[in-house]
Amino acid sequence: MKLQDIEDTFGIYGFIFSLSNRIQTIGDKEFEDMTIKQHFFMIGLMMFSKPPTLKEMGNLIGCSYQNIKRMAEQLQKNGYLNIVQDSKDRRKLLLVPTDKILLQAKRDRQKTEHFMSLLYQDIAKEDLAITLRTLMKMDQNLGGVLE
Repeated sequence: MKLQDIEDTFGIYGFIFSLSNRIQTIGDKEFEDMTIKQHFFMIGLMMFSKPPTLKEMGNLIGCSYQNIKRMAEQLQKNGYLNIVQDSKDRRKLLLVPTDKILLQAKRDRQKTEHFMSLLYQDIAKEDLAITLRTLMKMDQNLGGVLE
């Protein structure tokens, strides 16, 4: 694809959206009973050592409270997690993974690894490291926007 002469910043901005849409389209076809966003949500959930709040999950994956709650309710309906009230602060809702999430992670591990290898094939480790640092800096520049 040949693009007109545009600044790198605008090119990167556009490609982030384009790549995100492509990842979502391909990912949604890979998983049977969930979207790629729900899959990402569940990966994020497993990163916490104790059940996170809706707000903590939103901060981790960059979604608003309302979107996180909607995804969590759908995942609860499908048996992947439970939404429970925090016993120490009844205003907070905690996301508690169920055994089904662990079974799903095992079941879909090959699909996940295949998807990741496709996404990152032929990209040097040094390029990945630079990309990660750049994206983290961009995220840091927008820090607090969703809060």
